[in-house]
Amino acid sequence: MRARLGALALACASACIEEQRYHVIGESVLLTADAQPAYVTEDDDPVYRVDRAFELRISKPSEATLTRLASAAQGKALPFPRLPWVALHDLELQLDYALSNESAESLVATITLNGVNEFHYYAPGPENFHQWESRVALAPGQRIHGTVTELELDELALDLATVVNGAPNSNLVVEERSQASLDTRVKPFIPSAIPGLVALRAGLETGVAVPLTLEISLRVQDHGERAAKRGEARWELPVAQPFVPVVPDLE
Repeated sequence: MRARLGALALACASACIEEQRYHVIGESVLLTADAQPAYVTEDDDPVYRVDRAFELRISKPSEATLTRLASAAQGKALPFPRLPWVALHDLELQLDYALSNESAESLVATITLNGVNEFHYYAPGPENFHQWESRVALAPGQRIHGTVTELELDELALDLATVVNGAPNSNLVVEERSQASLDTRVKPFIPSAIPGLVALRAGLETGVAVPLTLEISLRVQDHGERAAKRGEARWELPVAQPFVPVVPDLE
């Protein structure tokens, strides 16, 4: 079967409402019709995947501020070299999405989200859980809508900081039903400072090559004067390092 994975569109226009406290942001991504499977399962079934990071518009900290954050991190045994400029709860995020099956086939697709902070991003392999997943069945031409709540996105930020801080089983931490702050196996690995999300990686996975469109809008409420205002230069975010999940071998 010729690979024909259509479009993953992470589409939103820059805007702000309510005294510039809320912003709708995003990007558009197109995967061409000649795309190849991302990987093949043990049963020789192809899996088509498209994935894209999109960044929040963050205000630029001064060099003096970054130096102060580095100094304040000394002695705290953190898994990053300074305190974050964007900490958990500085920004309140809510994500809305619409997924459209633009083909004449019925199919099952998985929407995925993984967090990005100033230092790391979550980079699961084929056998690992994503930080957030939703598996949906789509009829021909069907369009569905959904929301990822502030609490769910806060959990992405908390889980990313926790696995980077040495939690011995990443899948246990990020699994959908897990809550790191309540799990006694995980709580010892939660660092004293939690970076907030400054970007998200959104993706689609499906076993059939058909055109799909994923539209995402992200609402941001700024509680810490961290979102760049309209006309303000945005921070060129530091290059985040991939964190590959650590999963114990149970065999």
